[in-house]
Order: sequence, then structure tokens, then C-alpha cells
Amino acid sequence: MTNTISAPLLSRVKPWQLVGLGLSGWCTIYSFGLLPWSVYSALICNIQGGCFAATMTLAGVEASRYGLGTTTHSMSWINAMPTDLLNQTLAQIMQQQEYLVETCTPVEKEMGFGVRVVKSGRTLVFETGRWHEPIINLAHIQAAEENRKKALADIAYIVSLGLPDEAAKAFAQTHPVRFLGRRELMVQFAAEQAAAKTTTA
Repeated sequence: MTNTISAPLLSRVKPWQLVGLGLSGWCTIYSFGLLPWSVYSALICNIQGGCFAATMTLAGVEASRYGLGTTTHSMSWINAMPTDLLNQTLAQIMQQQEYLVETCTPVEKEMGFGVRVVKSGRTLVFETGRWHEPIINLAHIQAAEENRKKALADIAYIVSLGLPDEAAKAFAQTHPVRFLGRRELMVQFAAEQAAAKTTTA
């Protein structure tokens, strides 16, 4: 089980952290007594600095490992999201941004579009039918552009857990097709959940 950030602090403290901080603190106290007159004060200060640096380095490694586990857990959560729930969440987010959500036609759903919104006369469509694919290649984005034209939309967003390759990026620079990746989705979902909590509070 992955530890949460709310776990007790002492449960996440490692023995080497306590030893390192203890040595650093002992050297600090001892150096104050010897610093004015002892020839060993420089050595004590060096030991103190070494203990502190080693402790902080190891603590940084531990924090990186903890952060990596948290990120992996978050990504696993979004990877398992059903497409219907993804469409519903995207529609709610767009509604909060004052977009009018329209129902996708059966033809648009066959083309992979799951959300269609309109604001100020501009229509956006979100392709979610292939969102678990690991890579967005040139053929994918070209198909999305053709489907955008058929759907009479101004901009098409390819929602995907994967990343576009270089050819797809170059195509997007000259066509009204955008990418909505995993990190952007996590930010949007976090904002939507925060707004929901504020509303219910």
C-alpha cells in the first residue's frame, strides 16, 4: 500500500536520518564550546557539515522516491478511468468554463469524439475514443483533422495518455488540432475536484 501524505511523520523517518541529524546536532553543540580556543574546532565543523550534507542528500533521495511513487499512483488512477467517465468529467470542466455542451451525434461518436462544446460561436470537439493509445502519430492526427471538418468544428482536441511524435507535432502547428495529454488532464481533474468541494462546502 502506498503511504499518503497524511501518514504520521515518524512512520516515514528512516534510522539513518535520525543518526545523521543526531551527529550533526551533537557537533553543533560541541563546536560552540570549543570554537573560540580549540585547534580541533575546524575538524568538528567539517564533521558537522559532512553529517548535515550527507543527511540532506539521503533525505533528498528518499523524497524523490516518495514523489515517484505518488506520481505513479496518480497515473495508474487516470489510466484506469473509463472513457464514459472521462467524457463526463471533460464536459463538466467545460461547463465550468461557460461552454455549452452539445450531444455528439452517432456519426461523431463513431469518429471517436466524446465531447462537443460551443462558446461564442466556436465549436470544440474532443476525441476520446483512442485515448489509451501510447503514441499519437501522423496518421492519427490527420484522421482527427478530417473528422473535425466532417463534424463542422473549429478545433479538435486529441485526448490521449500518449505523446505525439515529431511528425504529429509539426502537423498540429499548421492545423486546428490540439493535444490534451495526461498531465493536462490531471491538472484539469484536480481543478474540477477542488471546485466541486468548494461548491458543496
